[in-house]
Amino acid sequence: MSTISDVAKLAKVSVSTVSRVISGKGYVSKETQKKVLQAAQELAYSPNLIARNLQSGKTQTIGFITNSPLGFPNSFLGTFIAIANLHDYYVTLYFTNGDKNKEIDVLNQMKHRQLDGIFVFNRSNEWSVFESYTAYGPIATRYRINSKQIYSSHIDHYPIYLASLNYLYQQGYKKIAHSMGNPENRNTKARIKAINSFYQGNGLLLNVDWLFCETSTENNGNQLAHWFHHATDKPEALACHSDSIAVEFISELQNLGYNVPRDVAVIGFDNSDISRLMHVTTVDYSANLQAENSFVHLYNQLNNTNIPQHHLEYKLIERKTTPKINDYIEQD
Repeated sequence: MSTISDVAKLAKVSVSTVSRVISGKGYVSKETQKKVLQAAQELAYSPNLIARNLQSGKTQTIGFITNSPLGFPNSFLGTFIAIANLHDYYVTLYFTNGDKNKEIDVLNQMKHRQLDGIFVFNRSNEWSVFESYTAYGPIATRYRINSKQIYSSHIDHYPIYLASLNYLYQQGYKKIAHSMGNPENRNTKARIKAINSFYQGNGLLLNVDWLFCETSTENNGNQLAHWFHHATDKPEALACHSDSIAVEFISELQNLGYNVPRDVAVIGFDNSDISRLMHVTTVDYSANLQAENSFVHLYNQLNNTNIPQHHLEYKLIERKTTPKINDYIEQD
């Protein structure tokens, strides 16, 4: 394997000159650059990446932490990786499966300079644990958190969810069940606030038995379908906090002999690929722009730059699972 000394010898220049050409730092005449590059090509020389990382203190790699691939929004990850590639950064994906120790292992990789920064898609440890590692590199998340150390690319779920419920109400649905995430999450709390505003604003009574807060998304859609099947008082619509749960709910209901939207309307959240394939009404809340903003923040912190971020907006995407309720009542 050729070394930098071999290149310097063949090009008849000093090792420091070769180093300046490879790193792009410092002045080297065009003629000398040409000689060095020709020598490097002739010797099939490539710089030692590890040595360069040790010298610069950077790996050009961001760690991406998520608990599980189940229900994983590939568009978010794809956008994050795409913008990272544009800025010559790598993304290493870590499935921690809810194991707190595995998350610590990833954080320690940043501590030991094996990662430059970390994005947290979802997590098991308390945020205070992640905050303690920001001394070693920047950390970003999509969660709505109150932290001065960790960047959040969140969008306020209160107006989004309130708009979703008002849309269902305008379609004629008053008996609405709600599938939400972890009750400790700030997004879930924002949704609960929106629910209270919706019912108070429309003079409706809230059925607390139709509020479902879960700490895990696994099989929640199936469980909700069986709850619906056995319920004596059935809702007219179900509002879900993710498209994956909405699709699971619809699929299992079909197995149980029901028809969506004739028997129950469904609205999801994410505007993921699966919602488009299944024609599910959903909300696009700029998840891809959240991914871009998250990487841009990490990049700015690591490179002392000031690349501007996107303004986040939301839009309701109306599809086949939420027709006007009278469209079916009149047919019966």
